[in-house]
Amino acid sequence: MRYLSAIMLGLGLMSCNRSNNDEMSRYHEDGRAKPSVAVASMIDTTSFDASWNLSEELTSMIVGQISAGGQIFVRSQDESPFTESPFGADLSWMKREFQSQEFVVFLELVEHESVPVTKAKNYSPQEVSTNLNMAVRLRVIDLRPATPKIVLQEMVRDSYFVPKTLIPVDYSTAYWGTEDYFKTPMGIAHAQLVQEISNRISDYILLAKSR
Repeated sequence: MRYLSAIMLGLGLMSCNRSNNDEMSRYHEDGRAKPSVAVASMIDTTSFDASWNLSEELTSMIVGQISAGGQIFVRSQDESPFTESPFGADLSWMKREFQSQEFVVFLELVEHESVPVTKAKNYSPQEVSTNLNMAVRLRVIDLRPATPKIVLQEMVRDSYFVPKTLIPVDYSTAYWGTEDYFKTPMGIAHAQLVQEISNRISDYILLAKSR
């Protein structure tokens, strides 16, 4: 019983510390509140086959990148709490689903494909260079007005060149979460894409907050 009580006390302290850290990270050192933002889990409508969840990877990287900037208080939504289309015309439901947030970000991975850089008809994938083409649909909503307002809506595209001189990567061993993954062409390409998306989100939210 004492052992169980100690465990429960430890868990309670951990939860309290997380809450305190979250509360502290909501504010700048001078006491000003940072914009409060929810990042919904990225929707993946591609057919790209990976041994890990691309949506989870990219969402967590974007949340981490924005948080690292220190200007925005951001939280990811582990599971989408909504059934409505986040890219539809109706925005009214968003205030109900994200009541404690000032902004919400929606993302959709619409392209993730390795395309050979060649015009030859007969080729081996290992013998040609490729471009990893990626596209993410992005929507940022301001929830502060009585009627939610679109702050940013665009398609972010990026392409990463993978020369044929590189040794093919075995992503069944160098997968997301391993140290080797971040040195792979896909790991570098994703970091590049995430940087662009995070910068766009941060810039537009900070601009909207300043008005």
